[in-house]
Amino acid sequence: MNFYQHAGRILDKLSRHEGTIKGLVIGDPKVKDKKKMYALVCETLKYKQVLNEIIDASKICVIEKKLKRSLAMVLIHDLLFTKRGITVRNDVPLKQCVIRHQTRLKSELTKIKVKRGVSSNEDLVSQKVKDAILIPRYARVNEHKTTVEKAVESFQKEGYLLVEYPEDLRNLKTNEFCLDRHLRDMLVFHPRTDFHAHALYLSGDIILQDKASCFPAHVCQVPEGAHAIDACAAPGNKTSHLSALMRNTGKIWAFDLDSRRLNLLKRLTNKAGCKNIMPIHGSFLDTDPNDAKFAQVEYLMLDPSCSGSGIISRLDHLVDDEGSTENDSSNSNNSNDQTRQERLKNLSDFQISIIEHAMKFPNAKRIVYSTCSIHTEENEHVVNTILKNNPNFELAPYDSILPTWSRRGLVEEFGGNQDLAKRVVRTSPAEDLTNGFFVSCFVRKSDNITAGSKRSAEEQGTAIQYSKKTPTKKKRRQAKESKVPLTKL
Repeated sequence: MNFYQHAGRILDKLSRHEGTIKGLVIGDPKVKDKKKMYALVCETLKYKQVLNEIIDASKICVIEKKLKRSLAMVLIHDLLFTKRGITVRNDVPLKQCVIRHQTRLKSELTKIKVKRGVSSNEDLVSQKVKDAILIPRYARVNEHKTTVEKAVESFQKEGYLLVEYPEDLRNLKTNEFCLDRHLRDMLVFHPRTDFHAHALYLSGDIILQDKASCFPAHVCQVPEGAHAIDACAAPGNKTSHLSALMRNTGKIWAFDLDSRRLNLLKRLTNKAGCKNIMPIHGSFLDTDPNDAKFAQVEYLMLDPSCSGSGIISRLDHLVDDEGSTENDSSNSNNSNDQTRQERLKNLSDFQISIIEHAMKFPNAKRIVYSTCSIHTEENEHVVNTILKNNPNFELAPYDSILPTWSRRGLVEEFGGNQDLAKRVVRTSPAEDLTNGFFVSCFVRKSDNITAGSKRSAEEQGTAIQYSKKTPTKKKRRQAKESKVPLTKL
């Protein structure tokens, strides 16, 4: 029963916005089978609305005083939506609390199906969940260990068919993959492709990372041999990406306040073959910008804590799904909205403090700020505040911020200034098939240079398109020397 009780506690923490599903599962030392726990929490959230309707209609939490709603949700989920049922002994008291009401619970589920005109449990899953499932599987090629060409060849040998980038990625078939249109080191597969036991994943040759979360490292444009800081680094995917783009040269100081998450970063970056990362256990805000060891730091990547409202592939968006409160009333809705606004205010204040601290580094000239949030309070509003309070910095020009990406900032949030809006990047889960993301880049005015003058199209993340046969080494060398992609996008 401890397993279910832990799952219930994770649901409670999620409802209080104390973390993401993945973070809470990985970060709980009492959870032994993390994969099983992650699956249970996600599957319960998928049916959250239905489970709450069943709990309210059956009044099970009213009748069974010891049964908390969060615990009831995971127990009833396994009872009604899995073949295995509740996997504890029948004599366990809390299981008996649910089993006593088994007939009523099944009856309420049947009523909901009739009301909605569906016949299967899968048909009860909301459109929001279905949209999340449709996001492709993105695999970043770890250039510390292999090349895009070798990775492509390896998948082709396995029987995967390399296809041209489709107009709609949802049309990818299960045996097909393509190179990403915007990022040269990204491969795109069917959403249900499972890599967790794949040889290239286990060896660290590919890293499973959402496309949008790969934007910051490309936007940072750190040259080989430079010094950089990743201020909020764990679990380390963006850090290892930055290391790969720097070709394991220079130095990257990776900060994180959570020792467990920092240890995870160490494991992941070691697996990825990173040799230029120096993990630091502590808060970036406590770092002295004038410390001599940071004298050559010119590039900073900031991905601070945020609401996570854009992370739909991990189902965290379902925590606040409509119709799921225990006592749905205007007062409770107003209270929830006020709590949300207070939390966003606290987050944005923290995000602003991180950016402004980064600007204190004497040689900082390129500072990338990103969030996995869709809220303007954490995105455009933060950028506006920074620009207002820090006149020595401005947004990097459009041409240096993923110019092949069309979705930019919200013009109305920049007071109608289209130029400013074009200088930041947004992603929309439903339309772009990535997690919701926001990326901006601040540059010191005295160091601002014309976009692309020192960085090739390849370094800015422009993808090299491949035909069914990968280009010859001679053609790749010629393309690199001329700084022109093999084929135009």
